[in-house]
Amino acid sequence: MLFSVYGERERPEKLYPKLIDAILNDKPFPLFEGSQEHLRSYTYVGDIIDGLVLILDNFEKSAGEIFNLGTDQAITTGEGIKIVEDVLGKKAVLDIKPKRPGDQKETHACIDKARRILGYNPTTTPQVGLKKEVDWFKEKIWKKIDLYL
Repeated sequence: MLFSVYGERERPEKLYPKLIDAILNDKPFPLFEGSQEHLRSYTYVGDIIDGLVLILDNFEKSAGEIFNLGTDQAITTGEGIKIVEDVLGKKAVLDIKPKRPGDQKETHACIDKARRILGYNPTTTPQVGLKKEVDWFKEKIWKKIDLYL
């Protein structure tokens, strides 16, 4: 199972691409009430790729097993928003929407099994991973094509 994957080439409807786009283009960013406090194991795509390669490299140990690939370091959505704001040097204009029923307040990866069997060890901090995503977005997407209307 993959946990809250983010990074370069992330789907445009996901949190961070929408946030980056909103900040860069001075647009309000819609956010559901209370979701700033939601806790997530946001996991950089490069760490996920490392985990998938470990599964393939250890096929005999992995056959028939289910692994959580993520990070055991969780942050709130609000902390993630703050990191992106810091990287861009600009605040998001939040457009708070009514709370959604059924939103999970916490999803947190337990990667003990992947660590033990595969040697999986994600190392990318949200600060590093989100900076990579912001830099990629600015270089490849921003002002080139408006996919994020």
